[in-house]
Amino acid sequence: METQSISELFPLFHTANPETLEWFLSVVDQEDYPPDIRIVGEDDWGKAVYFIVSGWVKVRSHYQGSETTLEIFSRGDFFGEMEVLEESLKSIEIISLSELQLLSISAQRFLQMLFKDPQLHHRMLQLKIRRVRQLYRRLQLRQQSPKVRLAKTLIKLAETYGKSTEKGTEICYFPEQDLADIADVSLEELQSAITQLQSQGCLEIDLIGHNLYLSNLKQIHHFSQQL
Repeated sequence: METQSISELFPLFHTANPETLEWFLSVVDQEDYPPDIRIVGEDDWGKAVYFIVSGWVKVRSHYQGSETTLEIFSRGDFFGEMEVLEESLKSIEIISLSELQLLSISAQRFLQMLFKDPQLHHRMLQLKIRRVRQLYRRLQLRQQSPKVRLAKTLIKLAETYGKSTEKGTEICYFPEQDLADIADVSLEELQSAITQLQSQGCLEIDLIGHNLYLSNLKQIHHFSQQL
């Protein structure tokens, strides 16, 4: 990859200077994974920071024998930086949801990069604050109906990671339980809401390609405003 591609793909590097980008490309490793592979386990945190070039991953927690998907990340996102700066997470792992291509940089080199480029450090703080705000908005949605929660979750995924196609905005069709977890609805509520959205021509599911197409985002936005 070239420095221009890195700057355009990853919001973290939008304000980075060219020297930082060149150095980053000289020290990162490229890694490819198939779907349903554990990328980072409990004992791996704090060793490296990972940047998603393509594909989808989920952040999964383990607690008292149960599993919950906490977040979904895709192209342009990164993870592992907080565990480099602070204590490693416990009972958290990253699982690939699709074919996946990552760039990884060791913890030591990531810290070097932050010290070299103050603008990069500032940009990372901005992105972390944005994630906290998104989490707060998710907590606020708990008072909304399952259909509204799902609609807002799909809109967020589409606006952040979606790809425009003739069928509509394309995102990954990952396991329904993962989508239910991040939308904070039960599996039954999710399936009912998806059926409603499908019947009204708002989304289409491609089971073979594992893609979900939001064919009427305007109508989904309308659903997301309902009380």
